[in-house]
Amino acid sequence: MSLSRVRSATTRTARRERGKPVPYDFRRPDKFSKDHIRSIQSIHEAFDRFASNYLSAHVRTAVHSELGPIEQTTLGDYLDRRPPQVVLCLAELEPLVGRVLLELDFTTASRLVDRMLGGAGEERPPFTATTITEIELLLLRELGNGLFHELANAWEQVVRLQPQPCEVVLSGQQIQGLMPSEIVLLIQHNVRLFDSEGQFTVVLPASTLEPILPRLNARVLFANPRRGTNPEVLAHLSCQLEEVPLQLRVELGRARLTVQDLLALEVGDVLVLDQDVSFPLTVYVENEPRFYAFPGRRGRSLAVRIGGTVTEEWPRTNELDLEGGTTLWPTVQTP
Repeated sequence: MSLSRVRSATTRTARRERGKPVPYDFRRPDKFSKDHIRSIQSIHEAFDRFASNYLSAHVRTAVHSELGPIEQTTLGDYLDRRPPQVVLCLAELEPLVGRVLLELDFTTASRLVDRMLGGAGEERPPFTATTITEIELLLLRELGNGLFHELANAWEQVVRLQPQPCEVVLSGQQIQGLMPSEIVLLIQHNVRLFDSEGQFTVVLPASTLEPILPRLNARVLFANPRRGTNPEVLAHLSCQLEEVPLQLRVELGRARLTVQDLLALEVGDVLVLDQDVSFPLTVYVENEPRFYAFPGRRGRSLAVRIGGTVTEEWPRTNELDLEGGTTLWPTVQTP
């Protein structure tokens, strides 16, 4: 802590002890108490988990989000500090009155859009009102709607919210319906995507949260935990999990060689594997054995047909036909 801050804190303490009034800035009053901040912090830690899962499933790569600093300020000061390249999503969270802002920094937004368009997640040219395409704008709205939905899920332990379709603007000057003097709470979330770091910020106006401020204390928040999981949340998570790609591989067999044998290998040599021809092959899902399968051919490609799980008994069959194909091993018996 700097010397000036120490002196300032010492001065305020001395004034309180002498009963003198403490200076108060009426232009920037504190609308949120420390108890409110702690409760909101706990809610948005859950939002980080929901947002990470949503973004990871949406762009099919690992995305990590973690809570950053929380700050009280006015909306005007917040907008004045915005960089020229920024994505702002605005949405109403019924039954609350007013609109909530969600800011995506340009780097994170452009990489997410590039990934959703089938790219490698590289940074795209700057978004402006004249250069942005309809497809890019629709993708940004889809991201905003998804994040607002996850935000509503995080706040469900306090109040059940219904996010309305969001509006996307590319400049703070395009925001309407909010007063610059409005006290807002800035909740920053740091995002790691590929080899870059970015952030998105949730802007909560004090007037929007005012009806539910009495519920934002630790005693009430933790005394009424969520009793059950919303079926819509479970269905949403199931849909996200169904889109997660998995790596499958089939192992024909294994062989152990000495270094001398390995160095002596030549073209045309035959390696004898430890796999018996009467045994089915093992199918691995993310390096975990999950299925048994029988080899065959489909058209001009090699293929396997699933015969059962690793916990089931191997099926008895003497002939396999993969849609008109033939088997590599015409006779397969259960050992």
